Amino acid sequence: MTPTSITGGCYCGAVRFHAAQAPLYQTNCHCANCRRAVGAQSVAWITVNRANFHFDKGTPQRYCTDTGAWRTFCPRCGTSLTYERDTLPDEIDITTGSLDHPEDFPPTKDFYPEEKLPWVHPL
Repeated sequence: MTPTSITGGCYCGAVRFHAAQAPLYQTNCHCANCRRAVGAQSVAWITVNRANFHFDKGTPQRYCTDTGAWRTFCPRCGTSLTYERDTLPDEIDITTGSLDHPEDFPPTKDFYPEEKLPWVHPL
């Protein structure tokens, strides 16, 4: 059963957040932008409604990408935390790896599988 209250934060503990709902989506993104932003072969995300997401401790650094999306990360340790875009203003993506219990949120879909690295196999 998927939890309806989700908590997480950065590696050093300076930034903490919570979402008061179950995820709308649980995905792996293979796009080159996500791979570059987090330094990994793909990024696991959960998506929630913006209105149900809040930072509880600390203030993350915000960065606007060349595509107009906003990414947040811890200004102390650099942990990638969220992704937002104007085209979906009611949603926010949270890195699954930053959750307190990422094992509860396995990806169920691949985004941009055509951009995956050749040694990564889609779900």
